[in-house]
Amino acid sequence: MKIRRIVFLTLAFSCILSVSAQEKRSFWDHGLGKLLKSADDMINRMQDAGVDTNYICKQKYDRMVYLGYYGYFQQHDMFFPVNIVNSDVPWDPKFMPSNMNEKKYMKTDMHTYQTEVELGIDWRGISIELPLPIRNRYSMSFGLAKNGSVWGARIRYKSLKNMDGVLDDAFNQAGLQWKRNVETQTNAPAITEESTIPAGQMDLKIFYVEGYYVFNNKRFSLAAGAYGDMVQKRSAGSLFVMGNYYQSRFGANNLFNHERDIFRNWKISFGPGYGYNWSINKGKVCIHLSVIPMISIWNSLVHKYSDPNGAYAYAITSKDPAMAAAQVEAERKLWSQYDAHYYDAVDNGKSRFVFNYFGRFAVSYSFDRFLLNFLMNYRQYLYRNNADMEINNREADAQINFGYRF
Repeated sequence: MKIRRIVFLTLAFSCILSVSAQEKRSFWDHGLGKLLKSADDMINRMQDAGVDTNYICKQKYDRMVYLGYYGYFQQHDMFFPVNIVNSDVPWDPKFMPSNMNEKKYMKTDMHTYQTEVELGIDWRGISIELPLPIRNRYSMSFGLAKNGSVWGARIRYKSLKNMDGVLDDAFNQAGLQWKRNVETQTNAPAITEESTIPAGQMDLKIFYVEGYYVFNNKRFSLAAGAYGDMVQKRSAGSLFVMGNYYQSRFGANNLFNHERDIFRNWKISFGPGYGYNWSINKGKVCIHLSVIPMISIWNSLVHKYSDPNGAYAYAITSKDPAMAAAQVEAERKLWSQYDAHYYDAVDNGKSRFVFNYFGRFAVSYSFDRFLLNFLMNYRQYLYRNNADMEINNREADAQINFGYRF
């Protein structure tokens, strides 16, 4: 009986130990846990593969939780000359404002920004973030990025409607002065001024895809310089090569010569650049700077317009439909040359050679298990043509992260 008890207790204890061991290893040795562990081991090996450990190494603790502040800035400005001559305007040229030639242009300048706080977790350079918006002027914004030490890519789309803007419609204001001069029989100069564009009168959509390759990836780590995910033990630099496809659509309501104008710009850019990591105290402090100028190998602009309400520029005084139609046709013929030449610089100009730019600046400071990181990116996309039409699209984003490694 005593022996039976001993055997029973021994078997029971063995079962408990077996169950305990199974419970202890159940997550990481089976199913999702095993898959995550395999992925962790694979990424761990990839971080070491092909690098010169005299220059680059992994962080001792390569998992991190962090709190970050992010800011995004978007600017879009446009300038185009108005190529109308005196004979295009059906008013007596002797009453033209004396400074009319100085006022033959239209110009817009608009910008917006977004700020947010983000909580995140970083697992060997792979981040998951929870954004907490503070000020959001974007109606829609999506992005996907892979920022590696060897190569990287980014896709971005954003739509902006509630932008702050300034309009310098010098030509339109000078035209009104011309009309007043006809009434007063003078040629007084036009005095023009900028005006604030009401919210909702302009909109902007942007989409781009870009990719880069780092040549000296054995000794230079972009992950170390930009994000502090690796350690740049000794200072090093590298050549980059970068390609970019970009498109924008700028819409304006009742700003120029139509009720609705749309300007679409497409471009493909390609170019080499250079980046450098300055390592201080064996990588505890790392300062990164990279600049990549890109040649615009294809740059196209298309202008479309619509006038939903019909004869936008013509004064219709008759209530009789037939008479009103005749008035519209007469006015249309009278102003046909004016309408045809107003957008000449936009519609008939040939694109010129331009450089587009991408730049990055970062500082990372590691102490104990903590990381303080600052990163700023800058992108510039330009359009120029032989009629002096210009579109400048600039965007910047900056972030400050404070993280704890474990």
